Amino acid sequence: MERSSNESSADVAALLRRLPIFSELDEPVIRQLADRCVARDFAVGRVLFAAGDACRGLYVIETGRVRIYRTSPDGKEQVLHIEGPGRPVAELPLFDGGVYPASAITAEPSRLIFLARDDFESMYRTHPDVAQAIIRGLGKRLRHLVHVTETLAFHDVAARLAMLFVGYAERAGTKTAAGIELTIDRTQEELSLEIGTARESVSRAMRQLKRGGLIESLSRSRMLIPDVAKLWARAQGR
Repeated sequence: MERSSNESSADVAALLRRLPIFSELDEPVIRQLADRCVARDFAVGRVLFAAGDACRGLYVIETGRVRIYRTSPDGKEQVLHIEGPGRPVAELPLFDGGVYPASAITAEPSRLIFLARDDFESMYRTHPDVAQAIIRGLGKRLRHLVHVTETLAFHDVAARLAMLFVGYAERAGTKTAAGIELTIDRTQEELSLEIGTARESVSRAMRQLKRGGLIESLSRSRMLIPDVAKLWARAQGR
């Protein structure tokens, strides 16, 4: 894979900076990681890796979307996540040396940044501060996942959907005077797969959140969250 002529190290560094696992790294270290990255364009339907494959490295989505899924013995596919721009794909095997726990396939034409595992390991072995910063980032991610698991296990569909939208707002929302604006580049069917429910339930939950003034539709794909704290409270069942 080769970086395109218009792909600058600064652009890649900015993309890496937005990842929670790298957010506390110093700028010189981010730049070094960016210099080790390569970029490639993928057509829709390209399998990046399959569950059980050895981890080759970290993918970060610059444009497009990637579907993360598992396949049951009888061939049934269960979607775990649909990741979009600015999101990492399969970062955990990068740390524990294990295999990819799920499969990944491009859901649309996508441009991905790739950081090889060997390059990553070389960086944190020679820079102890990198390992400490990444541990802090992983700790924050783990706390978030605990909240997500609790919501999925004990709360209703509207709470699960609220949790999903809070996560979107944190990762890709734009602050405005009216609240947080964000683009929801997923269908209701895709949203239902992410929170483990039926599409009809997502539709009802959307109406509940709108009636409560927790979200507002700005256009077909744009949404406003007037108060993220209130939406978070709804996600926790309050």
